[in-house]
Amino acid sequence: MNKYLKPALLLTIIIQLTVPTFMIASRYYILRTGEEYLFRVTPIDPYDPFRGRYVTLNITQRLWGQGSYGIIEVDQDGFATIVALTATKPENSPYLRSSQQGWFTSPVDRYYMNENFAPEAQRLFWQETRDSEKEVYVAVRIKNGELVISGLFIEGVAIEEILRK
Repeated sequence: MNKYLKPALLLTIIIQLTVPTFMIASRYYILRTGEEYLFRVTPIDPYDPFRGRYVTLNITQRLWGQGSYGIIEVDQDGFATIVALTATKPENSPYLRSSQQGWFTSPVDRYYMNENFAPEAQRLFWQETRDSEKEVYVAVRIKNGELVISGLFIEGVAIEEILRK
């Protein structure tokens, strides 16, 4: 066996284990240490053969301006909105980074669920929110402009808890 083959194989294995571990650890760190915000959403349930079942979360807010940092403010009801864009990273206010320059694209767009629960969740969303003004929102954790979704709620009750009943 080639003398370089074993070290190259070992290095490849280490890299393949390190990269996903780092990605998972960084998301977990945000969940544990990030500040919680609530965003109102409109749920839609698509199916993608490559991504599986998930609930698309539509934040109806669109914001145009210069920059890629969205400044977050919380209203009197406790829900967060992006109120302005800036080109420089804010020092004293919470913010989210947008992947687009010049307009804010929300990173809150999908909530993945067990594929057996997603169709029932969609039916529940339409049934619960169609004829009433029930609040559907997503709880997120934000740290240093990075966001991780921690839960999806209807009127303060987690969707998974509603589906178990």
